[in-house]
Amino acid sequence: MSTLHARRGALLVVVAGLCSLLAVLAFAFLMRMRSDAEEAARMSQDIQARVMLSSALMYVQEASRIGWGVETYGWRDVRDGRPGPRGFDAWWPPGVASLVNAEGRASSPTATFPAIGGHAARLPMYVMRTPPFAITSAVALNPVPTDAAALGLPWEQLVNYTVPDPQPVLGVRADFINGDARPRTGGISASWFRVYRLDVATFIVTCGAGASQGYRDWDEVVADGAEAVFGTKHDFLAIRGGETVLWYEAAWSDHVTGNTFMHGHYGRFSQRYFNHPDTGHAAEQPNMRQFAGTFTYIRRRFDQPDEW
Repeated sequence: MSTLHARRGALLVVVAGLCSLLAVLAFAFLMRMRSDAEEAARMSQDIQARVMLSSALMYVQEASRIGWGVETYGWRDVRDGRPGPRGFDAWWPPGVASLVNAEGRASSPTATFPAIGGHAARLPMYVMRTPPFAITSAVALNPVPTDAAALGLPWEQLVNYTVPDPQPVLGVRADFINGDARPRTGGISASWFRVYRLDVATFIVTCGAGASQGYRDWDEVVADGAEAVFGTKHDFLAIRGGETVLWYEAAWSDHVTGNTFMHGHYGRFSQRYFNHPDTGHAAEQPNMRQFAGTFTYIRRRFDQPDEW
């Protein structure tokens, strides 16, 4: 009987060892799966942040001459070289003129973008319910008639549009112009960018992927009255700690060239500035010119700038 009991004990030891080994393997597999998921999330955030670089640079280009109520003459005014953007008569866009000095630098702690040294422009890239000037995606508002009665109509009636095309999504003109800028339900994006004007035509571009909506710190959240969005300061700091943030420095130039988009070539990421002249002969056609300026350089900042 003692030998039988010994055999039974050995079997229990073997079974317990196998169960422990399976448990260790399962735990290691789950840890690897979690690690892969975290790495994939980080890679996704990095991709989102890099996409925001393109958006931010296009924002700098377009804001050099349009979007201020009147046409302006660039970040460095092409007429006399002074800081812009300035219109025909006004030195600065409305709402900014009283907060900057003659050189365009912030003269008040409340100076806003585009003042040099003022507050940064913060742009969370969420999905709007209806963007401004939204056009319906209907394919055929005026389908070609196929019935015999319609085919007997005169040619000018067959080809004449009976329904205006394109059609706005919102029928009221004011709604069509303004859209509905509220975030779409479930459409809060985890991407954002900030643009800080460091000098006359030099900008610090901050690209982020995370839920902070581009707020730099809790003081900025409080100043904007957005505490209810994040809850407590601890919650906000936890969100900031889990974000991917990239900093870039870009120098705008008033030179213009073809209306092309060259931010990489041959499938490799390359930090070439937009509207690079080496984009083929088609880019040099007169009707392909753009007037938003180019970039002298775009470089990655691996250190966190003092102001952004």
